Amino acid sequence: MKSGIDKDKHWYVVRTTVKGEEKAFENIRKVGYDTYLPRQRIEVKNHKTHSYSVRESSLMPRYLFVGFAKKDMNFYRVTGCDGVEAILGIDGCPIPVMAKDVEGIYLAELDMQFDDTREARIHRKEELESAKDNTKREFPAGRTVFVTDKSNPFATFGGVVEEVTKTGKVIALIELFGRMTAVQFDGKQLTPA
Repeated sequence: MKSGIDKDKHWYVVRTTVKGEEKAFENIRKVGYDTYLPRQRIEVKNHKTHSYSVRESSLMPRYLFVGFAKKDMNFYRVTGCDGVEAILGIDGCPIPVMAKDVEGIYLAELDMQFDDTREARIHRKEELESAKDNTKREFPAGRTVFVTDKSNPFATFGGVVEEVTKTGKVIALIELFGRMTAVQFDGKQLTPA
């Protein structure tokens, strides 16, 4: 994967005004400097329509990176941009950030490491494509489980997973009246022991 971070530049962290990351990003670019604004994507559920939408926001609110060429280290041009509050440093002296660290953040963003969306969870192999596959992975045959759904008549019972059906239901063996009985549950009603 090719990086979009120029390792030959000196990178610094810029603090922006409140909710001014985009404005600072655009204005610094117009002045002629490389900028990088790390972002994350989050899936948000609309409770009325029960649909999901993806929102993009700044990974580090109020902060972004700016890259200076070795010949053009004019910090005042950047701090004079609209939306910029300051370049981080000590006693007025800006402190550089290693280019490899900025590149690491950039590559992690490309690899969806900061995203909280279904697509990102599937990409990171935290979630499978179907609910049935997720249930099969979470409740393999032989796993001990507890019924945690308070509305279920078997609440607080323990059992052992026998199988996951084609429809994604979990069949668990529960001890009733001295013998093991197969009972069907939704995966949401169970918790692995």
